[in-house]
Amino acid sequence: MLDIVFRSCDRTDVHPERGPRFINVDKTTLVKKCFKSLINSILLVKDVDIRLWIVDDNSSEELLTYFEKICIASEVVFNIEKLSHQGFNYSALRQFEVCRDKGREWVYSVEDDYLHFPDAITSLINAGVYFSKATGRHVAIRPDDDVFTYSTNTSHAQKPCRLFLGEDRHWRTLNTCHNTLFTRVDVFKDYWEIFAALAKYFKVTNINEDGTINTLWGDGVTATGPVPLFSPIETLAIHISQNNKPPFVKWKKLWESL
Repeated sequence: MLDIVFRSCDRTDVHPERGPRFINVDKTTLVKKCFKSLINSILLVKDVDIRLWIVDDNSSEELLTYFEKICIASEVVFNIEKLSHQGFNYSALRQFEVCRDKGREWVYSVEDDYLHFPDAITSLINAGVYFSKATGRHVAIRPDDDVFTYSTNTSHAQKPCRLFLGEDRHWRTLNTCHNTLFTRVDVFKDYWEIFAALAKYFKVTNINEDGTINTLWGDGVTATGPVPLFSPIETLAIHISQNNKPPFVKWKKLWESL
């Protein structure tokens, strides 16, 4: 069983100071495309009970109507929760709460600016099951092979990682993750205070991922963090942010197909 918790907002961006995204369109168009890619990926999953929870931070009626129309047409089980408060911290906390409280087995917490390849959800499920058995632990998967994890300008990129060979793609371990991750519901329950701290205080104080969820991640072999974190090579999703356009990924073809 898989519960996908999608957090949306077409009213504003979290990081306006960074300038335009590398796909420079209005936020409503961006979210629609990313959402459609997620639905397309869900529809290719076989023999898994999937529910979609949409946590929305005061988006336009146009976008909310689009969500409903696409889910009904695709026969995806869904629920839309329109939040009574506005703001990243409130919506992020609610997203994590839904992961913790509504998750039945696997949960996928995903933000609204991730463009998914068709095999993304199937691969996340298969990899999650495989790595859990291989490590004997609950694991987490970041769906994007982010360009910053290869940069020499970040301390995380300079940390060693382990590579695992797979049939359709390879995998690497990571030390850093954002709010978008695939894992067991037990991870949200067991480490709830860490997730809650990230949601409540991000951009309010100097608290960010490094002092919260990034303390959880390990490589599954050495005595590092308690939860092994993996990401795919090649990527399963593209984070359409301001400055991380993937150099070797055919994202234009995917974008134009939606």
